Amino acid sequence: MNTNHTPRTVLTYRAALAAGHQPREYSYDKDIIPTGEYHVILDFMTWAMKLPAVDLYCTIRQTNQRIRLTFFLDKERSYLLHGTDVTRLPFGIPLSVQVEHNTNGNPTLNKISRLQAAAKT
Repeated sequence: MNTNHTPRTVLTYRAALAAGHQPREYSYDKDIIPTGEYHVILDFMTWAMKLPAVDLYCTIRQTNQRIRLTFFLDKERSYLLHGTDVTRLPFGIPLSVQVEHNTNGNPTLNKISRLQAAAKT
């Protein structure tokens, strides 16, 4: 999914705090963040402070656990993951993510896709 027609939604860390977000409430501990495929709500995103990356602050739907996933700029200098421009995802949407450990043992976002909203009857 290419969403280039929408503006980037990534906040600076200070803008996230000013908007009332609490980044410290989200774990980035590699021993706490689960691996595998699961559903999250994208609460907000910030630009990483010292790396060419975006930090996604998410709540795992099944457990309400708050986690931070980092997505790095790729070799083509884009933030695309399987056709999804991560920097243009709107806050509050449900996502399916696949997280695995990289060679350093850190959680790595390998796949992301928007979940379809349930049909209203």
